[in-house]
Amino acid sequence: MIPFVIVTGFLGSGKTTLLNQLLALRQEEGASGRIGLIVNELGDIGVDGALLPPGSSRQIELPGGCVCCVLSDDLGKTILELIEATPDLDAIILETTGVAEPLPLAWALERPPVDDRVRLAAIITLVDAEGFVASRQLSPAVDAQVIHADVLLLTKGHLLDQAGRDATAAVVRSLAPRAELRAGDTAAHARWLLAILADPTLELRAPEQRGHDDHDGHHHDGHDDHDHDHARAPTPSPDHLLESAGAYLPDRVVDLEELEDQLSELPANYVRIKGITRGKDGRRGNDHIGWYAFHRVGLRVSSEPLAHAAPPRVVALGREIDIASVMTCIDSAVVTP
Repeated sequence: MIPFVIVTGFLGSGKTTLLNQLLALRQEEGASGRIGLIVNELGDIGVDGALLPPGSSRQIELPGGCVCCVLSDDLGKTILELIEATPDLDAIILETTGVAEPLPLAWALERPPVDDRVRLAAIITLVDAEGFVASRQLSPAVDAQVIHADVLLLTKGHLLDQAGRDATAAVVRSLAPRAELRAGDTAAHARWLLAILADPTLELRAPEQRGHDDHDGHHHDGHDDHDHDHARAPTPSPDHLLESAGAYLPDRVVDLEELEDQLSELPANYVRIKGITRGKDGRRGNDHIGWYAFHRVGLRVSSEPLAHAAPPRVVALGREIDIASVMTCIDSAVVTP
């Protein structure tokens, strides 16, 4: 049976960055088998899948909704198709949306015929050290992702001092006292995950969780009867409390510094913005035009070069968002090549 790992965490916690580094490490070490990646995104336009390097894994995208509810039936079918098409799979990793709740996914893996092909080895939750406490009011999924985790990876700890990191860790431990909590940068987390995946007996689930019992000790029969009703993206979900909107972009060149300045001016209801564009960034010491990913997480804005081209696009998540406002920011940063 193939180990199945759920990688979850709230918007902007660093899931795609972690998987990018994991795939790069596997390539450096010449791993013979392949990782199956299932990437789920809210809305009909996805960005995360395009940020992952091509050819490094067998990858399937599930756009259009939160996998824990909207696509629950498609998930089992996707897993079986992935296994049939890729006989040399070492493991399967599901990267969830930032507002997915992991427990229904664990139940989905208990259903036949999927339960004969894969075993849930771990739920790994990334926790943004700086933004976690504030994000708890945005969606109930934030706490659920921590409560049902087997391993918690604290990310972006460098943005806080030791007291701030300790404060976040204390809240996390109060929610999940039995989960393993690991601190470190993304490179360290990627090396840890690589070592874990190299072990064919991978099993990080606590014994009390292997029968898909919840943390209150109630046993579930595997049916997807949880009481949150996720609306189809891009309309808002009453429980996730967030909506998604996206757009494909014309192939233009933007000034990355100006784009970041423009995005930083958007109000706080824009919880997460991510996109891909051609651009140039004088701050990096040259005016070379290349492909870049740009991000806004809370009020924090950044960008980084991409090693490969991808169709330009942008996705915004938040409350009462207007994709036209995001497009205005991008238009204002367009330059003549």
